[in-house]
Amino acid sequence: MYDGQTIRGVISYGSKNVKTGNLDTLWILRNDTPPQRAIKQGKDKSVCGNCPHRQGKGKLKDCYVQAFQAPQQVWRASKGKRVAKLPVNISRTLRLGGYGDPAMIPREVLEPIIKQYDKVLGYTYQWQAYWARWLREYCMASVKTNAQRFNAGERPIKWRTFRVSYDGHIGPGEILCPSPSVTCERCMLCSGNQSNGKDIVIVAHGTRSTKHLEV
Repeated sequence: MYDGQTIRGVISYGSKNVKTGNLDTLWILRNDTPPQRAIKQGKDKSVCGNCPHRQGKGKLKDCYVQAFQAPQQVWRASKGKRVAKLPVNISRTLRLGGYGDPAMIPREVLEPIIKQYDKVLGYTYQWQAYWARWLREYCMASVKTNAQRFNAGERPIKWRTFRVSYDGHIGPGEILCPSPSVTCERCMLCSGNQSNGKDIVIVAHGTRSTKHLEV
């Protein structure tokens, strides 16, 4: 959807991740290039778009996902495989985006999969693109500033937002992400317009965020 390149969507069933809980996860990957190499070559824009947290070419380069770990393993395990029908789900909750942006998967492909789940949560940095608007029902608009937050929340294209904070500030209408006290599976506040909850703020985390927190 972003640059016309061929990408791959992979769903892993169930999870032992203590932060997210037992949910299924969608991974969005370049089809021709493993994640770590894609980052070095700038090809990750096909799956991450204009996200400022992109490790290679992003403005902040502080994505918390270690691409050489789970994304790399998922890419290798799924190489050359095509699954036409979903198996019986281990979980009834789908997390859109263990790596990559779910908006990169065309609606006609992703929405029928989403509808097989009871609960869905996710995030997208492509909320300004017309072709991503349908995801506001299921995903949060990832924003970097309060100005972006207010733009995303304007009607009629109203998104709930998820903002990374480097100074700990929480604005009106926002609440702090309850992780790690509550798993994503139990919380479900990051479920787009399926929830009437407040916008979510999380303090910058991961090894790459340290330099920004120090500033």
